[in-house]
Amino acid sequence: MFDTGPRVDPPPSDPRSHVPTWRYHARELGRRLSHYVAKRRRGYRDRGSLERAAETILAERAERGFEAGGHFRGVWPRDLCFAARGLVAAGYGSEVAETGDRIIDSLSEVFYTDFHDEYRAATPAEGVDTFPALVLLLSAVDRLEAHADSIIDLAAIYREKFVGPETGLVTGRGSSWWDSAAQPREAYNTVLLLAAVERLEERGIATTFTGESESIRNALVSHLWNGSYFDERRGSSVLACDANVTALYFGLVDDERARSIADSLSTLETPYGLRMRARPFGPTEVHPFFLLHRDYHYHVWPWNSLTYANGIAGYGLEERAQREVNRIERLLAPYGNFLEVCTFEGEPYVKRGYASAEDFTVAAALWTEYDRRFRD
Repeated sequence: MFDTGPRVDPPPSDPRSHVPTWRYHARELGRRLSHYVAKRRRGYRDRGSLERAAETILAERAERGFEAGGHFRGVWPRDLCFAARGLVAAGYGSEVAETGDRIIDSLSEVFYTDFHDEYRAATPAEGVDTFPALVLLLSAVDRLEAHADSIIDLAAIYREKFVGPETGLVTGRGSSWWDSAAQPREAYNTVLLLAAVERLEERGIATTFTGESESIRNALVSHLWNGSYFDERRGSSVLACDANVTALYFGLVDDERARSIADSLSTLETPYGLRMRARPFGPTEVHPFFLLHRDYHYHVWPWNSLTYANGIAGYGLEERAQREVNRIERLLAPYGNFLEVCTFEGEPYVKRGYASAEDFTVAAALWTEYDRRFRD
């Protein structure tokens, strides 16, 4: 389990305070290249059936604070907020709660994205989704009230840094799920904040956002709903999974909009699951670190598809959900593992020095959630 230290951030000389972006990316590049070479030489670890793979991966992760998996050796709150339900269903609620406690005790002025034993990092910038993700994972394990004072303080800091007062959208720049993108993921970030605010209001925790869930929803719809789905941001109507799948997973839209989103996302279907975006990012649309992998958030991500399946199943679209799960299981079964990202041809994404992570915690957890909640 990672040790994040006390509530008060340590001095800058302490390596646990933060790691500069350049140093983090140097470490990350080293890990990625080592992982890439290993996967090219030996392939991916076959853990047997997907049921066995999920059980093994989650048990191993529970012992280490739910690191993301593969060469991602830190704990990422954004992954955990989607994994939490499945982890609870698998019997790891107390371990998730302990991890959430450690994360929130390590935050004050900086919204880190990646938590390690030795350090914390905000990469490629502060996490725009760190605060709402933390609220959602703590909500899943009934730990919001235990950290009410910290949440109230963090909500105020978050609002000042990231929320646009003119629009009510989350417009601030920083890192979020699609951290390759250079422009703010306005729809996804606002959707995640809405999900968090709804849960805080339900629990009666008074923050700077109390009573604003409906106005946040109205801002989201008025600025980004195009009649069929949520635009990824103002100025770009490209169909993208991050905001739309997240809205379905956390139950933030009515039945009519849910069906409209599902119909729109069906245009992204491949034989092996949804592709993440209607087209890959252009060279100027990504951070320099991702120039060689502009299609990273374009291919098939099993955990995106499993998030989608859980979401639409919750709206009663069980047959459509099962078809998506079948596609993902057909993709992953030959590898006996839960992979991070795969190509449209049904193979792990391995190109130009980057190889998909294996043993991906959030994918195994979301598969477990679907298996426990919706499987016939």
